[in-house]
Amino acid sequence: MSGSRRIDGIDFWRGIVLAMIFINHVPGNGFEIMTHRHVGFSDSAEAFVFLAGVSVVLAYGGRCLGGEPWGGFRAIMSRVVTLYGVQIAMSFAAIVIFALGALVFDDNTIMHEHGRDLFLSNPMRAVVAVTGLSHQLGYFNILPIYIVFLLWAPVLLLLARLDSRLMLGLSALIYLLAHEYGWNFPTWPVAGGWFFNPFAWQFLFAAGMFIGISLRAGEGIGFDRRLFAVCVAILIASAFVVTKAFGFLPALPAQLNSVVDMSKTHLAPIRMIHFLALAYVLYHSGLTLMAKRGSLFAPLCVIGRQSLPVFAAGSILSAIGQVVIGMRTTGFVDDLLFIGGGLILLYAIALYLSDRGKVTADRPSTTKMA
Repeated sequence: MSGSRRIDGIDFWRGIVLAMIFINHVPGNGFEIMTHRHVGFSDSAEAFVFLAGVSVVLAYGGRCLGGEPWGGFRAIMSRVVTLYGVQIAMSFAAIVIFALGALVFDDNTIMHEHGRDLFLSNPMRAVVAVTGLSHQLGYFNILPIYIVFLLWAPVLLLLARLDSRLMLGLSALIYLLAHEYGWNFPTWPVAGGWFFNPFAWQFLFAAGMFIGISLRAGEGIGFDRRLFAVCVAILIASAFVVTKAFGFLPALPAQLNSVVDMSKTHLAPIRMIHFLALAYVLYHSGLTLMAKRGSLFAPLCVIGRQSLPVFAAGSILSAIGQVVIGMRTTGFVDDLLFIGGGLILLYAIALYLSDRGKVTADRPSTTKMA
């Protein structure tokens, strides 16, 4: 099968993930509790990376796995350039927003958080480092690993042409070696490693590609009653821990963290297992089919189809939210207005871009008119 494919269910869940990312990137708002990170070990970052892997196969797999791999690889490289431009634009726009917030509220605290202080102490190095992706601002650090994964994707797709299990096996080996030897991309000029370790997170991206190959072939994900029961048990146990036994054992998460790796940076196994269990249960639960009957399915699909511009707009809105909500006393009504209004705005942006895309696609070319 050549060409790209769209699956409404994937667009729907991507829309939900983008909405949760926007909500979670405005710390302190009253709607954070509604996102799934408050009932499980994983959060929207795992879903973002996994769905990115699925989408790469659906978008480029027809060419890369078929008869014109170089055309597919060129399309991937074009996407890399776009993502890089968006990442740089978002980062510098965010710095301007936070600097203006510090001036308006006469409080420099916000400029000393999440790596922004480098722009105060050494602005020239900050510009070079952000442009080179070696310094990433907090809440603006997930697109860089997506760029790395797209650069890595042609290798994975070449392996998948031989056997998708070979692709997944190599990715698993890299994941294990990264954990064993502490591999990570270095940061500069502040010494350290990337917040999202590409050597670890690439395994979840490859897992998404593996599932994408299955979906593209029309095979889907097989159902096993015992595996489904195990996945449900994992989700229940995770919710029990994260909610502190529903409030009865306040020290429970800290106690588990002292004996089990919970690292988000290195994608701890417990986080990945939780997410894969969640994905398996959602896939076989029928929730997507039920959601199709609801009024929110179509809007979330529209948001999911315009994932990059929505993500970029949501990131800028979240920076504004961190200033507006984080630097002043707000209540539930303020949170409702900002978060609710922000989600409506993101939908409006996605709807406008979708409608414009349809007009462009329907517009006759000069050749046809001639």
